[in-house]
Amino acid sequence: MAEAYASQLIQAPADVVWDRVGGFDSLPRWHPGVVSSERVTRPEAGPGPLRRLTTRDGEVYLEARLEHDPHARSYAYTLLESPLPVRDHLAKLRVTPVTATGQTFVEWSATFSLTPGHEGEAAALCQWIREEFFARGLRGLAHTFLPPPPRVSAPELEWRR
Repeated sequence: MAEAYASQLIQAPADVVWDRVGGFDSLPRWHPGVVSSERVTRPEAGPGPLRRLTTRDGEVYLEARLEHDPHARSYAYTLLESPLPVRDHLAKLRVTPVTATGQTFVEWSATFSLTPGHEGEAAALCQWIREEFFARGLRGLAHTFLPPPPRVSAPELEWRR
């Protein structure tokens, strides 16, 4: 089994962060690499709703939510279709309050196996998922909670006669 993990400290209370990330279709609101997330009707019975993600690179991922626990502020999902050479994929996003500071600790992790013929790519794929998808997304999430930059007034224009 291969594993990818990323975490981020967010300058906002956990309930506020969960409101932003807890919706299964919320990734385009905060992940800079995801342009759309749409619900997909299941062709047959199965657990949880399906979402189709499209990235800025045009890649498409079909994912099924397996768990959703608003009290624990977490959800888990699996990849059903993707351009990645993975199988037995299980990912989890979790939001935890940092009680001493009022901040929030967000974790995003996945375990998976590589499809036959791609076993030698485990290290590179784990790094790509960790850095380019999970960590990039969590930095995007943290950025949505930063205060806006201060407004600098434009210097008055001096009109010449």
